[in-house]
Amino acid sequence: MRKKYWELNHPVLRIIQHLAFWVLSFFVFLNLFKTGAKPEKVDYVYTLLFQLTLLPAVYLNLKLLLPKLGTRRTIIFYIISLAAVIIFFSWINYSFFDEWSAKVLPDYFFISYFTFKEIVLFFSVYIIITSLLKLCKSWFFVSQLEKELLEKEKQKTEAELKALKAQINPHFFFNTLNSIYSMSLDKDERLPATILQLSEMMRYFLYESKDNFVPLEKELAVVDSYIALQTIRSNEQLKVEIKKEGNVTDKKIAPLILITFLENAFKHGAKGD
Repeated sequence: MRKKYWELNHPVLRIIQHLAFWVLSFFVFLNLFKTGAKPEKVDYVYTLLFQLTLLPAVYLNLKLLLPKLGTRRTIIFYIISLAAVIIFFSWINYSFFDEWSAKVLPDYFFISYFTFKEIVLFFSVYIIITSLLKLCKSWFFVSQLEKELLEKEKQKTEAELKALKAQINPHFFFNTLNSIYSMSLDKDERLPATILQLSEMMRYFLYESKDNFVPLEKELAVVDSYIALQTIRSNEQLKVEIKKEGNVTDKKIAPLILITFLENAFKHGAKGD
C-alpha cells in the first residue's frame, strides 16, 4: 500500500520536517550570533558553518546510535559513543573557527565565540533536544500503530461475530418454522404464542442485534424465548432447568453470545436420556 504524503512516516514529509527544523534552527542561531543590530553577511556565513558542524553529530546520533539503544549494555555503549561524537565534533567546531577558517575562507575573519567547554555543552544540549524530538515522534508513531492494530482487531472480531450470527439465524429459524408447521397440522393451541415468540426473536436477530452491545435484560429475554422454542421442538420431552443469579439491571453484553452457548447445549446435551 502506497503511503500518503500527509502520513507521519512518509519519506517526503520526513524530509520537509527535517528541513523546517534546520531552517528554524538557522534563524535562531543567526539572532544569537549576530554582532550588530541586524545580521550581516559574515553572520550568515558564520551561522551556516556552525550549523554544518552540528549536522554530522546530530545525524550520527539519530540514525546510528539512538536506534541501537535498548539493553543495559547498549546504554553504556551509547553513552560512551555519544560522548566521543560530541567531543570530536565540538573540537572540529572550535578548531575550525579558531585556526582553520583563515586558510579555508581567507576573505572572512572568524573567531570562536565560545570556549571548548561551552561548545561541548552547546552540542550536548542540542543533541538532547533532537533526541527527545525523535523519541516523541517515535512514541506518537507507535501509538498510531497500536490504535490501527486495535481497530483492525475490533473489525476482525465484529466480522467473526457477524459470520457467527449468519450461521445461527437460518439454522435456528428454519428448524423452528418446521416445528410451527407441524403444530399447525396438529392444530396445537400453543401455535399463536409460538409464532409471537418467533416473531420477537426474528426482530431481535435481524435488527436489534446489529449493535455492538445490547441490554443484558433483553438478551436474557431472548434466551428464555429460545429455550421455550427448543422445548416445543422437542415435543416437551426435554427437561430444562433455568437458574439466574445476580443483578442484570443497566448491564450490557455483546448480542447473541449466550445463544451460541445454548445452541451447543441443545445440540450436544439433548441427546439420549
